[in-house]
Amino acid sequence: MEEENVGMDPKEGTPDLGKFKSVDALARAYSELEAEFTRRSQRLKALEEQLAAPCERDAAGGAPCSEEELLRAVNENEGVRARVLSDYLASLKGVPLMAGGGAVPAPPHRPKSIEEAGKLALGYLREQK
Repeated sequence: MEEENVGMDPKEGTPDLGKFKSVDALARAYSELEAEFTRRSQRLKALEEQLAAPCERDAAGGAPCSEEELLRAVNENEGVRARVLSDYLASLKGVPLMAGGGAVPAPPHRPKSIEEAGKLALGYLREQK
């Protein structure tokens, strides 16, 4: 008998409806919720079918996407773009990548005499102005 009274107002013997004023209001809200769930489920199924359709077409030997379509799809998705780039860079084994535009620093010039050192110093000071 205890289990039957769960969710019931002990004083009146009526169910506790929470924020709903009547059983009809609760039933109406449940129906609306169920209808919304159905609409969302149908929309999700339609989107999943749209997503699967190009893959099935390509797998069945249909026309593959054009290069422009692929490029647009990759550029619109940051995750795919990063993965393509990292895969490409990983495939470049043995090729040193240079930061800063590829400028190679020249080895330092060591003067052989005091006169040559003076000229280097004057040139350096003139560049600093």
